[in-house]
Amino acid sequence: MSSEQPPLLHARRAVRQHARRLMRDPADVSAHFARLHASLELPGSEPVQGALADLFVSMGEGEASLKRAALQMARDRLAVHAVRWFEAQAGQGPLSRITPLATRWSVLAHPSADVSTRARRCSADDSRALAEQVMRAVEAADAQGQQAFLHHCVTCHDNLAFMLARRSMLRRGAPLPPDWEAVSQQLEQVRSSA
Repeated sequence: MSSEQPPLLHARRAVRQHARRLMRDPADVSAHFARLHASLELPGSEPVQGALADLFVSMGEGEASLKRAALQMARDRLAVHAVRWFEAQAGQGPLSRITPLATRWSVLAHPSADVSTRARRCSADDSRALAEQVMRAVEAADAQGQQAFLHHCVTCHDNLAFMLARRSMLRRGAPLPPDWEAVSQQLEQVRSSA
């Protein structure tokens, strides 16, 4: 039995249903907008950005007003830089199928290699959730939960999750444990070598 509330479960099903419609007919405007509406009912920005990227991949210059209307619907849920990228593309031809605007929720668009390792492996929404989760593990003195988090950060190069959790720990006045310092140095080496 799923722990999701019925509206959230309904939204996820709707997103999947409309995605299947788009796989059959990528030019189906009503499916794009229905999927975008359903994505807006889900938490975070990744489902919305993925649906919008698919819409922009499928529509060209002639549908600029539709692309702008979709962007207006999604604007408040997107990062500022993503809004600027979509705005720059609104009056253009179809967005390339391989684009940094795609997310794991995209079905027609695919993330480009220009996307960071962290973004390919987990979204900013995931990173924020993991940072909150590890702070609960810190409060509960759950060493295993903290180690799993640190392993994730190193494996996925998830600087965002680590920095959010680190900042939260430092705000509480707690010194970073030695294993956290080691991960901080590892992530710094990855950033400087990139």
